Amino acid sequence: MGQINDKGRGKEGFGIVSGLEFMEPGRMFGIWQVEKFDAKVDKNIPGQLEEFWREVRSGRLKPHEILHTANVLLQTGMLEMWDLIKGTSTYHFNATDTKIGIGNDATGADPAQTDLIGASKTYIAMESGWPKTRTDDGALGWGVFQTKSTFGTGDANYAWNEAVVKNTNASSLKCLCRAATGWGTKTSAATWVATHTITLS
Repeated sequence: MGQINDKGRGKEGFGIVSGLEFMEPGRMFGIWQVEKFDAKVDKNIPGQLEEFWREVRSGRLKPHEILHTANVLLQTGMLEMWDLIKGTSTYHFNATDTKIGIGNDATGADPAQTDLIGASKTYIAMESGWPKTRTDDGALGWGVFQTKSTFGTGDANYAWNEAVVKNTNASSLKCLCRAATGWGTKTSAATWVATHTITLS
């Protein structure tokens, strides 16, 4: 398992009313994972992506490296979550509009940021079945929201220094989170899979 490269940040403050006791504070945090495969997957060739995932699920194809990075939730993304809960937004983070973005700017993550910063940036749609919650996959925790995208031979062949989860609906363009990753440089000889997991507990 790789090291945590970027620290998530947040502040909590609770006022304690006489006679009340908080047994355990709530937490929300995000973790990125990238799996690096020595495999060429041209997603423009029918069946190649499906064959890649068959090999991975069977155990015949394994990543040569797995890295994890902590995450910063963005102010615009958090506000969008509350607007969705209130019913004042209709721009859902669904399979149609949600993409994972990878860029090449190494600027540290900050909640005030709104998107990828780098000159090179690529947004890839969700894998079939993602985003997921426990409703979709009972193996996930009750408070989990998970996204996953596969970057094949022709995708994002540059330094992977930042990552976001973005709603690419033209009327939204809101990013939930950003991380400064430092995952190395992808080439056309490799396929990398990025997964982001938000956990509320």
